[in-house]
Amino acid sequence: MKILIVDDDASSRTVLHKIISSQPEHQITVADGGVAAWALLDDPLRIFDVVFLDLSMPEMDGFALLQKIRTSAVLRSLEVVLCTGSNDRSTVVRAVQLGVRHYMVKPVGAGAVRAKLEQLRPAEALLHERGFLKV
Repeated sequence: MKILIVDDDASSRTVLHKIISSQPEHQITVADGGVAAWALLDDPLRIFDVVFLDLSMPEMDGFALLQKIRTSAVLRSLEVVLCTGSNDRSTVVRAVQLGVRHYMVKPVGAGAVRAKLEQLRPAEALLHERGFLKV
């Protein structure tokens, strides 16, 4: 899977990167905020299967990036896993309204991240088989 990790906190990015990279079949790209992530996502030469997205970031927060993703004809069906310290009701409701189906509360554990990746794998494999995603 081609995975984009978006978080302004270096230690959070490192932890998530270390967990995901323990499975060598994943290709990981990191962005230190929403603006950098959008530049990667908006690049037609880059394709991602999953985005692990923090919410609380300067310049462009996770919700602003998520809105850009959901309004993009190319990216609107991209799988997004919110990976954030916020788990209050209003945040979760807003995330669901923006089409988020995967939500993890920090700090995340290796087992939970691996289970989430396994859960996402069938959808990714199906899209590859149908020719919607390029290898």
